[in-house]
Amino acid sequence: MDMSMPSAGLKSALFPDSGASDRARINALMEEVFQCAQGPGNALDDGISCLAQVLYLMYLARARKATSIAEVGFNIGYSSIAFLESSPQAKVTSFEINTEATVKSAKEFIDSRYPDRHQLVYGDSTQTVPAFQIPPSSEGFDLVFIDGGHDYPCAKADIANARRLAKPGATIVVDDLTPWFKWGIGPTTAWDEAVRDDVVTPLEYMSDSVAVSRVEGPAERAWAVGQYR
Repeated sequence: MDMSMPSAGLKSALFPDSGASDRARINALMEEVFQCAQGPGNALDDGISCLAQVLYLMYLARARKATSIAEVGFNIGYSSIAFLESSPQAKVTSFEINTEATVKSAKEFIDSRYPDRHQLVYGDSTQTVPAFQIPPSSEGFDLVFIDGGHDYPCAKADIANARRLAKPGATIVVDDLTPWFKWGIGPTTAWDEAVRDDVVTPLEYMSDSVAVSRVEGPAERAWAVGQYR
């Protein structure tokens, strides 16, 4: 499995170029959870994060001092690892529609390595996110990562619904802003509308691990970082 990243590391305006320092350790964790989820009878899809993005999410969460994090889309836990590795105080709530063995195996791995720091909510995010109750002791999530259903209605709902669970000014990351691929049309449209409607203020666009002024193809991976208004 190729999870390589450019030798120059990450190029982000939101944190220093630190992509090389933790590469081996994070790659080993990704390989470990991959092997855990890949057990007999388990089949993985190709919707898994690359090493560069996992490192980016880890450094972003650390730079934004996020300790209460929500993500729509868990899959086999790569992004959860990124957030949980960002700080010993970080806790993650994941919303995931898939209940297959790969997801459950990954959840077991996460719980064994990060006990009492991860919550997994199964179900359709368009229903589970708005139904989720923030504990009275919490002001909401510091950071939200949207990587769930890629059709436009789902992506739009996830951005809006997660906003209700987030602190004012919370960081939001929306993955797969790749409209040149079929699965990237919905997230891109939903993000563009959220910016247009002043739901989010864009902070950075990433295209194949490099910050860009706007996302344009061709690129394998692209995502956006913003701040809820």
